[in-house]
Amino acid sequence: MRTPKLFLATGAVISVLPAARAQLPNASQQVEALQQRNQIQAAGESAMTNSVPALYESESGDVGPQSVLQIKPRRTWIEAYADAQYFYTDNMFLADHNKQSADVLVSTVQAAVAPTPFAVGNGQFAPRVGYQQQWFNFGLASSDTVQVYNLNNPFLPPTTSKLDTFDFSSSTVFGDIAWRWRNWRFSAGADFRRLLDTGSYTEFYREYVPRWGVQRQFPLTPATGIAVGYDGDYRVTETATPVPPGDGENFNDRTDHNLFVVGSWRLCNHAVLQPFYSFEFSHYTQINREDYLNSFGLTLYCPLTKNLTLRGFVGYDVLNTDGQFAQHYEMLNAGGGINLFVRF
Repeated sequence: MRTPKLFLATGAVISVLPAARAQLPNASQQVEALQQRNQIQAAGESAMTNSVPALYESESGDVGPQSVLQIKPRRTWIEAYADAQYFYTDNMFLADHNKQSADVLVSTVQAAVAPTPFAVGNGQFAPRVGYQQQWFNFGLASSDTVQVYNLNNPFLPPTTSKLDTFDFSSSTVFGDIAWRWRNWRFSAGADFRRLLDTGSYTEFYREYVPRWGVQRQFPLTPATGIAVGYDGDYRVTETATPVPPGDGENFNDRTDHNLFVVGSWRLCNHAVLQPFYSFEFSHYTQINREDYLNSFGLTLYCPLTKNLTLRGFVGYDVLNTDGQFAQHYEMLNAGGGINLFVRF
């Protein structure tokens, strides 16, 4: 892969492709953060049950926990998902100083072969294979510009580019299996992901990610619950522009370990509040670097129908690193989104 130019802004190093498009620094982390938020949402929703409140104290001791009777649904095989979220970030380049704010639109479409879970042992087994496409667009409502430098020829004057220069897309083929037993959920899977420049569709990053996880749900009442979980992965990466030069295209190879806790409180039939906290430790295997990421957030989900949901969210990330060419950063994100989910 070739990348003849580099961009310097707010202390970050960004490669520029031949078509004068730029690569957002840590674009893979932007994608990863979005995936984590989706996983935390799913964990929070599963922490609540359909249990009926007790009619009197110690009722469950007399007749056992009571549940709403449900008709067994017909088996489905395909799931499809479409999502759009628009939000503000105060640190687009994940920089320590001179932060660049931006508005961001992330659009997602996804389809998968995902049969209705079926009984295995004393639990429910759910396999899934699918494809996801995402588009990240920056500065739709902003006129801000940044300076782009050609480091292969530093005598050339810098050029000025708008924030949409850093638009990119993500293409992911994924597969996973999950087994749910009582309030436990165990999962394993793998992703193959490519990040592409939106202007020229030139690939600037790819990764193969085997992953695994375990979650435990703690239903508190029919309307509230807490979920605690661990997600781990190993990322085998290939980056178009090594930063710094000489580290090799696999300098982003790493293993991530994420612990999280998320609460869910159903305010009414059309509103669910989810506070969450997560801590992620990342160990880079090709360079001397370790990262510590603390994330806090609050999301309000508003189901409009069985398949359509609105949401508003705010999140705050704090990353500390000992990498020589990496930066500490703090970042605030706030916005909203809408998604459509169907099974057939």
